[in-house]
Amino acid sequence: MAAVDDEFEVPVVEPRGAVDTFVARRAARQAVLTGFTRARNTMTLVAEVDGRVERVFADVGDTIGEDGRFAELDDTFVRLDLENNRAEQGRLKSELAYHRKEMERYRELVKGRTAAQSTLDNNVRAHDTTLQQLKALQVEERRLQERLVRHIIKAPKGWKVKHRELEPGEWVTRGQTAATLGNYSTLLVPFALSSREFSVLKKMGEAIELRLPDEGGTVTAHVERVAPGYDPETRKINVDLEIASGDIVMRGGIRTELLLPLPDPGGAVLVPRSALLKAYEEFFLVRPEGGRVRVMLLGGRPEGTVRVSSPDVRPGDRFLTEPDGGGGRD
Repeated sequence: MAAVDDEFEVPVVEPRGAVDTFVARRAARQAVLTGFTRARNTMTLVAEVDGRVERVFADVGDTIGEDGRFAELDDTFVRLDLENNRAEQGRLKSELAYHRKEMERYRELVKGRTAAQSTLDNNVRAHDTTLQQLKALQVEERRLQERLVRHIIKAPKGWKVKHRELEPGEWVTRGQTAATLGNYSTLLVPFALSSREFSVLKKMGEAIELRLPDEGGTVTAHVERVAPGYDPETRKINVDLEIASGDIVMRGGIRTELLLPLPDPGGAVLVPRSALLKAYEEFFLVRPEGGRVRVMLLGGRPEGTVRVSSPDVRPGDRFLTEPDGGGGRD
């Protein structure tokens, strides 16, 4: 629940002839909404291949380095497959060179009518078959190289590890969760706002101040994103504020407070304490022409103003500042 404090605008006191009058102002309340910082983005890392974990380069709370490596899986068998593939490619390249020479030689012999066309055709077929086998091995080499790369579980540099799920020596399968990361380079603070609170927030502009009650001080934020719908349970709008500047540790879970000045829902107004006339345990305001208006006292403020409510008092109405000349006030 949001804590609520009252905030008010001091009534304007204006001289009016021989007596002072003031204009009643609408009372306001200040809603204090609490939110906690969280990462700008989160990401789940998964293993893309099966294998045994050889090394883990970052623990919970660590920042991913420039190379982006989080963990490394054993790649011995992939490297052996690559070595075998390249050896087979070497054999086929040698065989391809032989078939090419034979093909050219028989082509000359066929032109001189000293060799049969069928012999040339067999050499052409052998050459083409070897070439296709070589191309298939080259494709397989690229597949093995890509598989070798995927034995390194990589993450965006600068992100921090929130949860780590791997240990060296552990066997992991493809699709298994390796870690959860968070981007704490900027922080978001989520709030659930009513329609009225959201309208007030939009009027606050790009620079929105958030208090840090536990850390001390304030930070500046702005509206980063607004959910297009609303929460069917709370019937509120989900809004994320992004902290843009300020002295704050870039981590999640820091308590912040958003102050929103809202109109008093009961229609109360603010008047100077001196304007209240007390008679028989009841309070009155006096109009400049002399008529009394009974009001209900809702509470006073150190600044010398009080909140009052009455169906006959509206914001903008004018009353006497000191109806009894300064005597007899409570």
